[in-house]
Amino acid sequence: MYDAIIIGAGPSGLMCAVTLGSYKKKVLLIEKNPDIGKKLRLTGGGRCNITNFKDVNTFINSLPIKSGRFLYHALTLFGPKDIWDYFEKRGIPLKIEDNDRIFPKSNRALDFIDVFNRELQNNNVQLLTNTEVTDIDIKDQFTTVYTTNGTFTASNIVIATGGVSYPHTGSNGFGHKIAKKFNHTVTELYPTESPLISHDELIVSRTLQGLSFKDITISLLDENNKPLKTQTGDLIITHFGLSGPASLRLSQFVYHYIKDHNKAKITIDFLPTLNIETLKQTFLQLKNTDKTKTLKTSLKSFLPERLSEHLISKLNIGDNLKIGDVAKQTLLDLAILVKNFPIKIHGVNPLDVAFVTGGGVSLKELNPKTMESKLIPNLYFIGEVCDLHGYTGGYNLTIALSTGYTCGYYLGQK
Repeated sequence: MYDAIIIGAGPSGLMCAVTLGSYKKKVLLIEKNPDIGKKLRLTGGGRCNITNFKDVNTFINSLPIKSGRFLYHALTLFGPKDIWDYFEKRGIPLKIEDNDRIFPKSNRALDFIDVFNRELQNNNVQLLTNTEVTDIDIKDQFTTVYTTNGTFTASNIVIATGGVSYPHTGSNGFGHKIAKKFNHTVTELYPTESPLISHDELIVSRTLQGLSFKDITISLLDENNKPLKTQTGDLIITHFGLSGPASLRLSQFVYHYIKDHNKAKITIDFLPTLNIETLKQTFLQLKNTDKTKTLKTSLKSFLPERLSEHLISKLNIGDNLKIGDVAKQTLLDLAILVKNFPIKIHGVNPLDVAFVTGGGVSLKELNPKTMESKLIPNLYFIGEVCDLHGYTGGYNLTIALSTGYTCGYYLGQK
C-alpha cells in the first residue's frame, strides 16, 4: 500500500513525486516510457526553457486563458523564483534570455533530467518505467491501479499524464479518460502553440518560403477586417503556412475563429516600430532623396529583398522603376501593404503535432490549493491534463512544476 501513486513522469509528475517523497511518504511513480521526462527533453529545442521569470501577477496576466487566477496559490507557493532556486541549489546554473525566458547555462535539457533522477533516489520514490496503466478503480477511499506490470493500491492517486499533444511521448489522453470515468468534465481539447496552415496563393506559390522575420506583428481579423487578436514576435513563412513564435501564440485564437467562421484572415505588420503615417512620410521622403535609385534598392534597408520584390510585383510597379518616378499614391499604397499584409488562413496544425494541448479537466472541479478533485476525495490532477496552458516561453513548464509541487506539498502535509 502506497501513500500515493503518481501516473506520468513528466515535469508535473516528477515534481510531485520528489516533493512528496521528501516528506518520507511511500510513493510510486509510474511511467509508460523507458525513461522519465521524455517531453521535457524536447522542450526549447533540447535546451529546455524551464520557466519564465515574471512575478506571480504578471505571469498570470500573461496567460492566454481566462482562468489564470486558479494558479495564484500554486505560483505563490512555488513560482518562477522558487523554480530558479530549486535547480540552482541542485547544481544547475541558470541564465535569463529575452522575454524573461530561463534556460540552463549548459543549454542541456538533460541536466534537469539528471536532477530529477537524483531526487527520486534521494527521496526513496519507487519508479516503475515501461509500465502502462490500464485502469483505475477507487473504492472506500482506496485506489487500485491496474498496470501491465501488476496491480498496486494507494491512499491517493495523482494523474499527471499530460494532454494529447506529442502522442509519441506518451500523452495519449488517458488522464482525460480517467477524469470522465469519475464524472469529471473535460473541456474541449484543441491545439495551441501550433503552426498556421494556409492555401493562400502566396503560400502555395512558395514565393516567400523560408523567409524569417524578427519582431513583426501579426493580427487575426474579424468579419469587419478589424484586429481581433494581435501578437508580436518572430515569424517564419513555410511551405504550408506560418510558423514561429508570433503565429504559434495566435494559433488558439485562429482555431476558435475558424471553427465558428470556417476561414480566417490575418495581416502582418512587417515594420511594427513605425506607425503608418511615419512610414508613409518616410517613403515620400525617399522619393526625393533616393530618386535615382530603383524602388527595390531603396527598400533594402527596410525589408528582405524577396519581400520587396513581391510587394513591388503585387502593386504592378516595374522592377527597375526609380523611386523618383513612382507615383505618390503608389508609395502610400506600398506603406499600407507593408503595415497590413493579408494572408488567408485555412487551419491550424492538429493536436497531435501541436506543442501544447488547450482544454482539459475542468478547473471548477479542482481545488486550486491542493489540486484535489472536488468530486472524488484523494484523486488529484496536475499539469497539462488540466484545463491550463500558457504560451511558449517557459509558461507551460512553470504551470506543470507549480501544480506538481503544490499537490506534493499538500499530500506531504496531509
